[in-house]
Amino acid sequence: MTIKLKDLLTEDIDKDIKHNIDEIGVLQNEIDDLQKKIIPLKKRYGELVESVLPILDRLGKEQVKTRNYIFKIIRKGYERQSFQYKEGFNRALEKVNSNIKSILREILEDTKKMVKVAPSFQVKPVEIREGSFRDWIKKYTRKVLKKIIPRLKLVVGGNKELRKLIWRIKEIRKQ
Repeated sequence: MTIKLKDLLTEDIDKDIKHNIDEIGVLQNEIDDLQKKIIPLKKRYGELVESVLPILDRLGKEQVKTRNYIFKIIRKGYERQSFQYKEGFNRALEKVNSNIKSILREILEDTKKMVKVAPSFQVKPVEIREGSFRDWIKKYTRKVLKKIIPRLKLVVGGNKELRKLIWRIKEIRKQ
């Protein structure tokens, strides 16, 4: 009986992929747990910052040192105006003649840039129901047995031949 290299490689690759997917699931669970812990901490952090900044501003201090930390205001918050260029550009297209529209559209096409979008996926823990778990165990044991039994038969046959060989050697030594 020969084992095909392709079968061995696909088995190893399948195991590696499944192991990596399991690890992704574990990491996703840990990340979810940490994010749940972060939400109340961020809320409390925001409340503290909102209470400290106005007092420091009134005192005229930009840096305060405690026993454990140095609190330094790097940039003060402020409000500013921002422009919605895409919306303004589209309004301008409505108010110009067709020649200028085509020129502006060409300019718009020239300024497009490619953005790489990261893949998204979802990993959920497997919910094991009693019936499906039994089916999975049966299926898995059948596959294992189908692969192991032929090899075990070869081992048993080899052991029988070794016993015969040992018996023959003992017989030869007795003579």
